[in-house]
Amino acid sequence: MATRAEKKARTRNALMDSVLSIIGVGANFASISLREVAKTAGVVPTSFYRHFGDMEELGLAMVDELGLNLRRQMRGSFDAEESSVEMIGHCIDAYVKYVLENRNLFEFMNQSRTGGTPALQSAIRNELRFVSSRIATELSLVVPKMKSADREVVASLIVCVLLETTTEILALPEDSESLLEELTDNVKGQMQVILAGANHWRTARKTTRAKK
Repeated sequence: MATRAEKKARTRNALMDSVLSIIGVGANFASISLREVAKTAGVVPTSFYRHFGDMEELGLAMVDELGLNLRRQMRGSFDAEESSVEMIGHCIDAYVKYVLENRNLFEFMNQSRTGGTPALQSAIRNELRFVSSRIATELSLVVPKMKSADREVVASLIVCVLLETTTEILALPEDSESLLEELTDNVKGQMQVILAGANHWRTARKTTRAKK
């Protein structure tokens, strides 16, 4: 038999899954009611309050979940033994696959990043900063001579491209493999330009400092 903690975890996950399923049929998180979530999860509203104080708290838990999963996805994703083209290729393929497998979760993020409560918007900004910092750390394998502060700048640019890419993926119609392939190839090209520019930028800054 499941322990009390296991049952509690299952109910908590069911509530979060319910939000995602409701978003999946076109709803906006801001308009979803607590009762609707509880009903979809198959629990009574009072059970909801055993896990979350309100819908905002549930949303914050979902932001934490997304941020944790993204950081796990990125861990060890950059391989210094690969060429930049190979590395970008498998990283972008993995990211696009992850977005497609978690469309509703990313739709929630897109909705809440600009139209959520101040607390949700702040939480998403913090998670994006963590992601950017993680990318900057991984970039040390690709551009090892670049200063940490400069890698942070490059990483923030990569995050901006990924956010725009995510929005475009979510807007694609179903069964649009050719459009998805075109989008994926375009993003890979953008990333190659970013890394090539990063190397050039590092060299240019080094030359400028040497002349002073």
